[in-house]
Amino acid sequence: MEDDDFIEQPIYAISEKTSSTQYSPSTDYRSKFKNSSTPIVIDNGSYNCRAGWGSEKSPRFVFDNQVARYRDRKNNVSVVAVGPEIYADPAAKATARSPFDSNVVCDMERMEHVLDYIFLNLGIDTPTVGHPILMTEPACVPKSSRKMMTELLFECYSVPSVSYGIDSLFSFYANQDKKNGDGIVISAGHTATHIIPVIGGKGALDRTKRLNYGGTQASEYMLKLMQLKYPTFPTKVTSAQAEQLMHEHIFVAEDYQQILTDIENRQQFQKIDRIVQFPFSPLVRFVWSTTVQDDHANNQHQVIETKTEEELARQAARKEENAKRLREAAAKSRLEKLVQREQQHEAFTVLKELKGTVKKVEWLAQLKESGFDNEADLDATIKKLEEGIQRARNKELGIDENDDKEPPTFPLLEIPDDQLSEADKKEKKKQRLLKAGYDARQRAKKAKEEDKARQAEIARLDDERRINYPDEWLSDLKQKRKATVERIKTKKRLASELADRRSHASQLRMRSIASLASDTPASKRRKRGAEEDTFGADDEDWMVYREINREEESEDEEEDMASLNHYESLLLQHDPDFLPEHAFEAEQDPTNTLLHLLKHGMYPKYDAQDIGLSHQLHVNVERVRVPEVLFQPSIIGLDQAGLVDNINDIVRVYDASRKQSIVKNVFVTGGFGLMPGLAPRLQKTFQENFNVGWDIRVKTASNPMEDAWRGAAEFSMNDEFSKLSISKAEYEEYGGEYIKEHGLGNVFRSSS
Repeated sequence: MEDDDFIEQPIYAISEKTSSTQYSPSTDYRSKFKNSSTPIVIDNGSYNCRAGWGSEKSPRFVFDNQVARYRDRKNNVSVVAVGPEIYADPAAKATARSPFDSNVVCDMERMEHVLDYIFLNLGIDTPTVGHPILMTEPACVPKSSRKMMTELLFECYSVPSVSYGIDSLFSFYANQDKKNGDGIVISAGHTATHIIPVIGGKGALDRTKRLNYGGTQASEYMLKLMQLKYPTFPTKVTSAQAEQLMHEHIFVAEDYQQILTDIENRQQFQKIDRIVQFPFSPLVRFVWSTTVQDDHANNQHQVIETKTEEELARQAARKEENAKRLREAAAKSRLEKLVQREQQHEAFTVLKELKGTVKKVEWLAQLKESGFDNEADLDATIKKLEEGIQRARNKELGIDENDDKEPPTFPLLEIPDDQLSEADKKEKKKQRLLKAGYDARQRAKKAKEEDKARQAEIARLDDERRINYPDEWLSDLKQKRKATVERIKTKKRLASELADRRSHASQLRMRSIASLASDTPASKRRKRGAEEDTFGADDEDWMVYREINREEESEDEEEDMASLNHYESLLLQHDPDFLPEHAFEAEQDPTNTLLHLLKHGMYPKYDAQDIGLSHQLHVNVERVRVPEVLFQPSIIGLDQAGLVDNINDIVRVYDASRKQSIVKNVFVTGGFGLMPGLAPRLQKTFQENFNVGWDIRVKTASNPMEDAWRGAAEFSMNDEFSKLSISKAEYEEYGGEYIKEHGLGNVFRSSS
């Protein structure tokens, strides 16, 4: 594409993940919380952990739920780092692990370090934790995980009571004015997406669905797409960098197929494509220049560039030079074909002359080795080459091959037969045939001259039309060029299909050849009991095809190329918008393909040797493909229904009035739910799937990352909270997996 169409795109930097927040133990514990029974609320997420006091409006601290154990070689001590402390030492980053397996806590040793970190930073300086604990857990968590967590809290920290609840339902609780209403919660989390219907303010867990796609799977899919797209990328793209690409650049397409169509359009492509610069060490010094455009009080100033006569002359000279280059390329191609034919003719002539110098058996063997069946086949090929060489030479020199040097005479045609001898009669018959051929050539010559005069007149009229009506003339010329290009592409596509003997076009051609070669052509419908025609299944059958396809490039294709070169030469001379890179040969360049566009964007001149450009990724189709898996899990081979299909399956069991009240309150929460465009896509899809006139409202949590903690904190300050918690005595009596049910938590089923 030309430089004028290129719009400079912003470049986004990829960076190493760091944590600027370093927490220290609180100093207000003794004065505010030590002698109180204020609950400690812990939103124990698999990506982030949030903790604080239930009486406060926001969590005291938010940190990555990871633990690192490593050896500090400088001080020769073993160190345990939690949360933001991990990023202070490269050794800690390399050994950081989460206590979660998917969204379930499995590593209780690391979980104990996380709880130590929470209680220490809350300022608790007593041997035991004398505050009730409210902790979030995922929907349908295994009882074994809850049992170990409860055991850890009671046995290790001696907490007075423990209660659990589902994080997404707490987020729903925090964002609802009417606490006992209906709705449906879409929890797009780090490891999975849960869909929980809410009836009367309580989660209906028997109708809950789980889609095994969340932030982790999305970042892994992004990493795989980038690795597949850039197999020779100079640096290794890490999981953390792929996660950053996923967080900062993806969006949910309202119409996925339309976005894919827009990507194929170069004008729309730049709106979707994003350039991501990875860090690199330059070998040479680069100077980056930017163009700054200032707007002064919304006053727009248009600068019209004018060209001098000298510049216009240079531009015309460049166009003429480009047109000359195209003509020279066409002449060079014809000359190369002529030289090739002459070489073949010389080689076959030498083979023909070799017949009298060697034994006949040896000569026939050489004949077979050269691809000829017999001597007649060789003679026919030599004759065909001679005719082609003569035509090409005459065409190059502008000589009409049918021109005669002088008109022949036929004197015997005027003499009656009774005055001629038998020999003269035979000669008269021969002269009559020669005169018929001569007259036919003269008529053809006259028709050709008339056609040449007609073409000259058409050219004159075309030139006048170009001068008087330049816009219409250019439009017609472009249409002729377009039609010619389509014919050439169609012939090339057919030729590529015929080259593959298993293609449909080749099979049809072979059947036609077999039918023509057969004395009794086969009917279109095979009779019952008749054997199936297997001609073409054997490689030897295709020798017939090679025999009939031994001619060189067809004259029609040569004429099309000549016409195309003529049209493009005129466009280069008279159309200022038609540049050499728009020519057919330039469009066939591999750098103009869609794959090159997706990998390298719309740089006018991509330089593979530029180390800065080689460390850039273009994120375009991946921006919509990664989140689209929520709606089409089959994209990654996930054998599950999509988000909307699962919701339809959930609400179908309810009556019409209940369905309307549910879809009136569609609630999206979770960190993965922060993707731009998710709520509009759900709104559009629900309107297409549910009855016309229904009031469908899709709402996103005010803060999807922290609303689960806020809802849990609000719930912990209710008067009923103490009745819904498990005391130490109840734990010892009923076991660690025991919980007291409430509308925002899991249900308990005894294992006995």
